Amino acid sequence: MTSITADLKQYGDYVAGSDLLDLTAIDQVLDETFELLGDQAGLTLDHITRDIIHKGSSVQYANSKTSRYMLKSTDVLTSAEIKKAVRTLKRNKAKPFIRNGKPYYVAIIDQDSAYDLMNDEQWQKVAEYQSAEKIEEGEIGKLFGVVFIETPEAKRFDATPLCAASASLTALSYISATKVITVAEALTEADAAALIGRDIVVKDVSADTDTYDTATVKAAYSGSAGSAYIQLSSALSFTPAENDKIYDADCGCENTSVNSTIVFGKDAFGVVDIEGEGAFKTIFKPKGSAGTGDPLDQRWTAGWKASGFTAAILQDLWMVRIEHGFTR
Repeated sequence: MTSITADLKQYGDYVAGSDLLDLTAIDQVLDETFELLGDQAGLTLDHITRDIIHKGSSVQYANSKTSRYMLKSTDVLTSAEIKKAVRTLKRNKAKPFIRNGKPYYVAIIDQDSAYDLMNDEQWQKVAEYQSAEKIEEGEIGKLFGVVFIETPEAKRFDATPLCAASASLTALSYISATKVITVAEALTEADAAALIGRDIVVKDVSADTDTYDTATVKAAYSGSAGSAYIQLSSALSFTPAENDKIYDADCGCENTSVNSTIVFGKDAFGVVDIEGEGAFKTIFKPKGSAGTGDPLDQRWTAGWKASGFTAAILQDLWMVRIEHGFTR
């Protein structure tokens, strides 16, 4: 047995209303407020879990690419990628879930990835097997022993602009001795501060074939267009020249958005919360409950609170994160 620890945190939110709102609103404001708060609570805890399990080290890049920044929109999710992920899980002896005596793994997929996968001739629709099995909510199909659950909240890696005025930067010149690239765009002080420590991709636009390399920004200096510059922490495999492009490295090729489809077996991860009465609850404070803080009985609040929640990867080898492009 292995002991795994995770730090619990409190989460919650609230909205405030007034006596005037209660008197003049046409809709049932409080009922709608709690409905929206319920949606927010569910999405908050879902996103926390999603982001934690996507920090696993078992990753598979579509179309045999070796890094996220190499992925293009054409490197879509296919049945071959699912088959490869299943092979990895089986090699790692990932425990399957059992339904009606049959083993299966689970994949979390978004609508764009599902669109691409459904165009694959290997796809097996729910209608072809649901009569014999009890399906889960959101289940859209099954392939190679993997059940697919569709959600618009699946993980996506989008580009973060390198400065407020532009998603990418353009090189003007390079000093090899100091690894400094002067850029064509203007950088504000806030832009420069945000660039420090970021991973970037530099594209050699003069090469006959796509040539990229990555580096980390060691320092950045603000200035007008043509005078601002960044300093890299390490040398590139080629010498940057004028007009070479600089992109965010935490997304796909040239700032392409990348989807993540995670395939996992039983006990790959777990969620942790505080058990007991009041650990998760909705809270309503009526008008006047604040005492002298609400002397005219005007304000009420409605909210939700999770007293302690987190998630943890229990066995990294029992999940595979497939990163891939998608058809727009």
